[in-house]
Amino acid sequence: MKLSLPLKGTLSLLLSLFIHTTILAQGNYQMEHLTSKVSEFKELLQTSKQNHDLDGLIQAQSKLGDFYDRLGIANEAIKHYHEALVSQTMEDTTTIYLNNQLASVYISLKKYGTAQDYLTRGLMLSEKLSFNKGKAVALARSGTVAEKQKSYDQALGYQNQSFLLFETLKDSTGMAICLENIGSVYEDLESYDMAFQYFQRAEQLAQHSPNNVLINIINNLGDSKRKKGALEEALFYTKKALELSQKTKNIHQEESALKDMARTYSKMERFDLALNYMNKHAEVFENEIERKNAQQVNTLQVLYNVKDNEAKLALLSKENELNNIRQTVLLLISLFVLAVLLGWFLYYKKRQQQESNIINYKQKLLQAELERKTAEEASLQREVDFKLSALTNYSLHLAHKNKMLNAVSKTLTNLKDRNQAMIKPKLEELIKEIDFDLSKDKEWDEFTGYFEQIHPHFFQRLNTIANPELSPTELRLGMLLRLNLSSKEIASILRITPDSVRIARYRMRKKLPLDSKEDIQSFLVNL
Repeated sequence: MKLSLPLKGTLSLLLSLFIHTTILAQGNYQMEHLTSKVSEFKELLQTSKQNHDLDGLIQAQSKLGDFYDRLGIANEAIKHYHEALVSQTMEDTTTIYLNNQLASVYISLKKYGTAQDYLTRGLMLSEKLSFNKGKAVALARSGTVAEKQKSYDQALGYQNQSFLLFETLKDSTGMAICLENIGSVYEDLESYDMAFQYFQRAEQLAQHSPNNVLINIINNLGDSKRKKGALEEALFYTKKALELSQKTKNIHQEESALKDMARTYSKMERFDLALNYMNKHAEVFENEIERKNAQQVNTLQVLYNVKDNEAKLALLSKENELNNIRQTVLLLISLFVLAVLLGWFLYYKKRQQQESNIINYKQKLLQAELERKTAEEASLQREVDFKLSALTNYSLHLAHKNKMLNAVSKTLTNLKDRNQAMIKPKLEELIKEIDFDLSKDKEWDEFTGYFEQIHPHFFQRLNTIANPELSPTELRLGMLLRLNLSSKEIASILRITPDSVRIARYRMRKKLPLDSKEDIQSFLVNL
């Protein structure tokens, strides 16, 4: 029987009103349910804070994260997972769970780099604590990240490692999910036969798994057959997934199955059935969107109401605290004003006298400090003058001694050839003793010690700029030049000729960074 157009419009309107009323009623029920759950978690959170129960606090934050994650409110889920993670004082299996959950949320937001950071932390801690369940979950999700980033070899490696761990744990659901993920990778690689084999193994393991897992696997079986072109087999699996999703009222899987049915019939060129299933998919999709929107609006409304109530309670609490503070402050201000009025006069009276005393005291201190510094500078100058005088006298003494010893040595040498043979051995012994005394470095060491007291770091700076490094003899020459001694005086001290001093100065000059016209003695004085 055909319906007239007005009757069809009326029925459509009644159906629309019925659906809207149903959704509204469900929304009110969901609002009450969500309010109850949020209040329960918030109460647990508040109680844990008041009792300083850290474990309870972490548990409440984790439950709130799970709650918002299921509802698809990612920012709130991340907030509570992160707060729970920050509250952890020691790394344990809960830390691994929180890292894995944060990674899952970031995967849903397509922030794969951040997700992998959390998964890496979870893997490292799982290894450290030998927690295979946490490690298996982290590896499986790392495989998902790699697949999303088209790193298929890496994805397969992670999923296979995860499967082996779930197999050790005898976790059939975990094994099934890993096999399904591996099948999805092969499906992306267009290896549909290989993908189908993994989906089949996953279906066998998922018989006692949650319905959502099993239906999703069956849908994938049909999808792989459809992509390969085996359309009848694809219909078999997709119909099976559709019936199971309708039976379990799994709207998301029902929507997916309806869409796949339409695609399969379209490939079979049965466009009437394809259109029929596409219309059904659109209807289910629209209802699901309305339901999800209503659920999210209700959740956000509940969240807003909870936060608004928390803000109001906090405001009332602050107002009470503020009133108490105001009363206390008024009392204190009154007492303070009386004390100020009483003490001000005495303070003002003594202030000028104290300031005058302080100024006088500071002037005396400055004067004493000035006198002390003047005395120190005078003492230091006297000490420097004394040491310079001593050093100059010492150098002249060395020159005089060397000159005298040279003369004695020459005289004795001449005498050796003129006197009798009996005196000759004694004269030779005397000559050796004098030459030995001339070769001693003890006086040079004392002389160098005096020099370094007046010119500290001179040798260090000289060796730093010299290239190559100066010999001990050249360092002695540099020291004597620094004292402004003439070449004749230096020749006498070193027991060499003035020409030898000139040659030594020339060789030393080549090792120093001097311009051709720059005087070596001026350079050393300014070093």
